[in-house]
Amino acid sequence: MIRRFVLVFASALLASCAQAAALHFDGVALPPAPAPNFTLTSDTGAPWTLAAQHGKVVALFFGFTRCTDTCPATLAKLAAVLRPDRAAGVEIAFVTIDPARDTPAVMHAYIQRFSGAKIVGLTGTPAQIAAVERDYHVWSKPLPDPAGGTNYDEAHSAFTFLIDRNGNWRVIHNDDDAQRDYAADVRTLLQS
Repeated sequence: MIRRFVLVFASALLASCAQAAALHFDGVALPPAPAPNFTLTSDTGAPWTLAAQHGKVVALFFGFTRCTDTCPATLAKLAAVLRPDRAAGVEIAFVTIDPARDTPAVMHAYIQRFSGAKIVGLTGTPAQIAAVERDYHVWSKPLPDPAGGTNYDEAHSAFTFLIDRNGNWRVIHNDDDAQRDYAADVRTLLQS
């Protein structure tokens, strides 16, 4: 029985590796595996579930609206790459790491700055956000306000996960990857 399980597992692993090897990605390729599902609140106040996005390529990015550098630069890059005329069937999901300040209304106002692409801002309770961060191995930490007030900053990892139309995570991009690399990988996922 154990031998049969090992053989089946090894066959499945080899098949997934062969499939992953067949596609070329400019970001860091991941063996195809189901991306952890989650439900958060969208910037319109409605529930948003990753599993309900099957049929679309999802670019999943974690950040916060008060960020002054990495988050707006990455979202601008993604919005430029993923305009509907260039990448129909693609959605950017921007998950806040600062749910105390990033309410649905704040998220909605923020994502309006990045016109042209389908972007959904996602927030939730601190426990919900922590669970999604844990599932995606995202690190974040509030940095105290030097003046002792409530204007704290957030340190966080800045990765974008590309999830294919079947709900599998396939590629990770760093925030300083080139726009053309994001675009090439999205095209690959749309054509696969």
